[in-house]
Amino acid sequence: MRIPFSRAPLTWEKASPYLKRAIDNGWLTTGPLVQQFTAGLAAFLETENVVPVSSCTAALQITLAAADLKAGDEVILPSNTFIATLETAELHGLTPRLADIDSDTWNMSLESAEKLITARTRAIIAVPFAGNALPMEKLQALAKRHKLTLILDCAHALETRYAGKPLHAYADFSCYSFYATKNLTTAEGGAIVCAAESIERVRALSLHGMSRAAWNRYAGGTWRYDIVETGFKANLTDIHAGIGLAQLAELRQNHERRLALAARYEQALSDLPVRMQKLTDDMTNASEHARHLFCISIDKNARADRDAVIDAFREKSIGYSVHFIPLYEFSNVKKLHGFQEVDFPHNAEYFAGALSLPLYPTLTHAEQDEVISLLRASLAYAAAT
Repeated sequence: MRIPFSRAPLTWEKASPYLKRAIDNGWLTTGPLVQQFTAGLAAFLETENVVPVSSCTAALQITLAAADLKAGDEVILPSNTFIATLETAELHGLTPRLADIDSDTWNMSLESAEKLITARTRAIIAVPFAGNALPMEKLQALAKRHKLTLILDCAHALETRYAGKPLHAYADFSCYSFYATKNLTTAEGGAIVCAAESIERVRALSLHGMSRAAWNRYAGGTWRYDIVETGFKANLTDIHAGIGLAQLAELRQNHERRLALAARYEQALSDLPVRMQKLTDDMTNASEHARHLFCISIDKNARADRDAVIDAFREKSIGYSVHFIPLYEFSNVKKLHGFQEVDFPHNAEYFAGALSLPLYPTLTHAEQDEVISLLRASLAYAAAT
């Protein structure tokens, strides 16, 4: 792909010293580099309560166990999210209830979510879509009012802040992703942030329910350990942590670049028949979008539809994606839960024209201008003046 949809801010020159350390220290799996990565991540997120894991999906699985949710409990989540948010709930035996999205922010509608609450509801899993914060104080109040566990699927929202705070400050559990396309990648990886009273249980659940991990047992400790609970095999490795460490120092700088590129898109596309994601109404100057994705939705009355634009992108070897295929569209989800598009009018309207444009720190202005020009040409609009 000439202009890819996503490109990690990573080079061999930056990563190789860390990978050499991971090999030379003899650990390969969870060891000193994971400890170093965790410390850096904790500093960035302004918390001491971080557990690194093998993926955001694993983080969600562990969180559902740590939250003591039981089979048959209901959990509310948005219709516009990746399948992992739903599948982890299904695998835990929970009953998912889907909320429609807000027509402007494309995040879960709190009004839609509250209407789904029943006597069996035990948790909300909210997703800051594309890195856009929900109205966090209102969401937190909603969860507290109904005595619900609030879980954030922050796969898109590592840098997102609301009223000056990282989003995890408003939730019981927050799950982060370091997948290959994320703003910070370990190739595969994730993390959980939770309250101090839950941290040891979460840490044990991430590795077979062991009371002490291998690093603690073999690095000068005792060989004896206990299995305190049935757990998962979801530990991060030194190899993966090394990849993350190679980017961690430049995370804020890379975020600033994403913000600047997103602003260029917003200015250049403002006169086109497309909708762009709006920030939550009550976001203050101390709040920031992570800009993991730059999504648009092409108006139904535009001169070209999404498929025509995608064809033009393919012809010019420019990357794109669609975030997301709504959960109610999948055959297995329909079979298991009977969700119907008619119950999600705002998501259906957004999805009909949804398209994600290339956005990453090394995207040049010339490359971005080419994306913009092609989108304008596809929609038969002259260049903005």
